[in-house]
Amino acid sequence: MAAVEIYIWDVERGDAIFVKGPERNAVIDLGQHANGFSPSRHIHTQHGIDSVDYLVLTHPDEDHIEDLPEFSSYFSPEVIARRDEADEYIRRRKNDLYPDRSHYQSVTEAYLTLTDTYDRRATFSPSDPSWNGGLTFTHHILSLAEAGTTPIDDLSRGETVNLNNLSILTVLEYGSFKFVTAGDLEQEALETLLEQSSVCDDLRNTNVLVAPHHGRESSYTPKLFQHMTPELVAISDAKAGSTNASQKYSAQATGATVSRRSGTKTNRNVVTTRQDGVIYLGIDDEEYRVRID
Repeated sequence: MAAVEIYIWDVERGDAIFVKGPERNAVIDLGQHANGFSPSRHIHTQHGIDSVDYLVLTHPDEDHIEDLPEFSSYFSPEVIARRDEADEYIRRRKNDLYPDRSHYQSVTEAYLTLTDTYDRRATFSPSDPSWNGGLTFTHHILSLAEAGTTPIDDLSRGETVNLNNLSILTVLEYGSFKFVTAGDLEQEALETLLEQSSVCDDLRNTNVLVAPHHGRESSYTPKLFQHMTPELVAISDAKAGSTNASQKYSAQATGATVSRRSGTKTNRNVVTTRQDGVIYLGIDDEEYRVRID
């Protein structure tokens, strides 16, 4: 068993990532498959996990929080990383824009209940190597103004905003391994983030990138690869289409050995949940391996 295990679940157009650390467990986003697959239920029942200590919600679009009702029935994380500023927009959508969408009502109610009542006094810092046997999480965000998000008070009744650019960019590190995921950040927002030297520094030597916004063209920027040369790019999406930039990502990656349960191995620049199913990364101090199911 590897020191750190990362599972990128197949939840179609959403994101759902489980990180089993040396001492603590984390989840980054909580999409859900239309066939009823619940990452939270699977983590609990199939992996026998009783505790998720750290929950990262990159942004509260439905395809990133859909499994929250299930998650809340199994786990009570000690710390949540989230964008507090997005809550008022979600309340607007829930109460004024989509009052008749019962599924959206239950998902957003779970989100607001969790975040409204949560005690965020942390007893550990995920950026401190001592919190989880050397595994660290570092986050970067844009302000509302930098993201181009219209203040809620300036919206007319019935108006909403695009929350993609409020996404949290997360850098996970363990030993010499580095993993980056950026929610649904779009091209302009990513390029604005890259103006921050701390972001550029943290992107260097990235091994695996989860393509922002499910690998869509709207989030692809060559400027990102002035600061990283990933070996592998992972794309979480339901289907390829005219808005998919997988070939562009493939051209930027150097390639990694990917194995299947059958034992066959190939060199891949891009893996996708739509084609490959669950994407598994097993990380030790000086090496990592990739398996697809």
